[in-house]
Amino acid sequence: MSSTSSFNAEEHQKMLRSYFNGHGFNRWSSIYGNEKLSTVRTTVRQGHAVMMDMAYAWLQQLNLPEESVILDAGCGTGLFSIRLAKNGYSVKAVDIAAQMVDKSQEEAAAKGVQGKIEFEVNTIESVKGTYDAVVCFDVLIHYPAEGFIEAFRNLSSLTKGPVIFTYAPYNELLAFQHWIGGFFPKKERRTTIQMITEEKMNKAMETTGMVVKNMQKISFGFYHTMLMHAEKK
Repeated sequence: MSSTSSFNAEEHQKMLRSYFNGHGFNRWSSIYGNEKLSTVRTTVRQGHAVMMDMAYAWLQQLNLPEESVILDAGCGTGLFSIRLAKNGYSVKAVDIAAQMVDKSQEEAAAKGVQGKIEFEVNTIESVKGTYDAVVCFDVLIHYPAEGFIEAFRNLSSLTKGPVIFTYAPYNELLAFQHWIGGFFPKKERRTTIQMITEEKMNKAMETTGMVVKNMQKISFGFYHTMLMHAEKK
């Protein structure tokens, strides 16, 4: 029996698009913005900022050529895309949610870097092009292992350089907490975080011909993720 039989990519994309054009947009745009937050969401904002600082430091250490083109897959409200553009990179900013892309364009215009960023509403499974590097932050955490491999296969095919991304490593305590959270009303919770076991992550790397160059677990309050840097073998 196929291991992908329970995963429907089209339905999954439909769910993510609906979430990030609605409740998810309100949730994450506030976390990525400057408005006052609850204690829980403040730690998520801080953890996300720590992750992006580290990811940017890794990118800088690679000494990519000037005017390198970087794909920001799942750009959200454009925080990392704008940071890249302000530091001389050309950027392709893609998100599944039109509302997120619109917000990214507004923010880029406000920062004066809209000319350095090409925006597109698309899925990370379908985006095309050739890039010097690919980044994908806090997006693959919404993909179960089967969907993760398919999405990562596309992202890794778009560059001969690095793919820097985050995923949610499997943790029994967090898995239990997410299971409990499943009993709360939908309006009180976000989309389910899909945790990936080490075994399945190794399979994903092997299947896509990638090798892990660097990894760092980031735990900050209620923000937990694994930052990874992978390249072709």
